[in-house]
This record gives sequence, structure tokens and C-alpha cells, in this order.
Amino acid sequence: MKLVCGIPTKNEEWIIGKTLNILSKFCDKIVILDDNSDDKTEEICKSFKNVEFIKRYSKNVLDTGMSALGKTELFNHVAKYNPEYILMLDADEIPTPNFINFFNNIDKSINCWCVRFINLYKDEFHYRKDNFITKTGVNITHDPFLNNGWRKYILLKYDKKFNYSYNINILYQSSGKKHPCPEIMPEPIKNTEDFYIIHYGKLDPRYISGKKDKRYAEIEVAAGKGTMQERLMHHYLCRTGSGPIGEEYVECPKEWFW
Repeated sequence: MKLVCGIPTKNEEWIIGKTLNILSKFCDKIVILDDNSDDKTEEICKSFKNVEFIKRYSKNVLDTGMSALGKTELFNHVAKYNPEYILMLDADEIPTPNFINFFNNIDKSINCWCVRFINLYKDEFHYRKDNFITKTGVNITHDPFLNNGWRKYILLKYDKKFNYSYNINILYQSSGKKHPCPEIMPEPIKNTEDFYIIHYGKLDPRYISGKKDKRYAEIEVAAGKGTMQERLMHHYLCRTGSGPIGEEYVECPKEWFW
């Protein structure tokens, strides 16, 4: 398999069909590791011929598909296909169309690519550029191009002889400094601007309603990161705050979408 994608899921029926439709255009295989979804995620995933759907049943609130344990499990399932490259994404993350040209002409001397992420807001065609500091002192930068923006290590050149590993002591949201790829992997690693990842997560009804605030807070409290009241307030302020002149939206270029 030339390119195999790994995705953790948890009740993603709202977006997973869109994601798989696009990934199926260029991925040889897509491995879904599901955190016991109780919606139609499984049904949707199994409707795609090139998808392997795997259920996991962790009762530890910290051991999610985002944790080092979850990512280790997912990475090992993906590696079974002995791919040339591994793409690690979440269910609400979709590469821009120029990924195909990038991948077809990829620099094979690079072992991992770190990619810029664009958070969509309001609808599927806009991102925000306003920045602010919450009343608890947290700096929120919405502009994806300011100060290098938000990036993740999502594309890995796979070497079956290398002992990739995550820090399994990390059981709090991300899986390490090179999230979502393994923390231990060979150099060189490089940033790219040749394609972006479009993140639909801020359009998730669970995010807009604040339901995800509670989930994030539960994980953080279990990890000793504060009280429930403190963490709920933190996520509320981050989600509802805006810059000095309010929310500033920028229309996305058409070439970012399929």
C-alpha cells in the first residue's frame, strides 16, 4: 500500500462520510479506530470498500483515540499494511486538493511533514482572523497565518525497520510533541505550505452548543489540570470570545475545497 490513512473516531456521523469520500480519492486504505461510537459512524464507515473499521472499548476517560495509547494502537493497525506513507488525521480534517500533486511529487528525502491547519468558522467557506486574550489570560489566535499558526505532524514516510514509538505516559488529549505522528521517528522533518488541512471541528454541532466543553473538561480534570468549574469556564471563554472589533471572518479560497 502506497498511502494508508489512520483516523480515530467517536460519534462522527456528522462529518465522517464527507471525509471518507475525499480520502478515498487518493488513499489506498483507511483504518478507522473507533472509541465505541453509539451513532451511525460505524454504518457509514463500513459503506466504504477501502475502509477497515476497528472497535476499541477503553473505560479510562483519558485513554481516548487522541491519547498516546490510542494513537499507538491506531498506528500499529495502519503499519500492518506496510505502507510507503502514513497519513494520520482526525475525522473532521480534510487535506486541500493540492495534496495530490504534492504527494505525487513528494521529496522522498523527508521522513515527516508538518502541515498548517485552517479552522473553519460560521460555515464551510470561512475562517476567522480575530485574536484576543480571555479574562483568564489565555491568548487565542484565530488567524491561521499569524506567528506560523497551528500545525500538526500528519504525513510520515514509513520505514518498517524503524522502531516508532509514542510516549505512552501521555494520557491527556494529544499524544506528544509530534502529534498525531509518533514522538520517536527519524529526521528530517519539514514544514510545508504546498497543501493545508481544513479542520471542520468548529462546525460540529457539539462544539457550537458547548457539549464538547464538558468532554474536554472531564478529560482535563481527570488529568489533574484543574477543577470542573475552571475548565468549563476556560473552554467557554475560548469558544465564545472574539477580538476587539468582534469576530472577523475571511472567505476561504475556492481551491481549498474539492
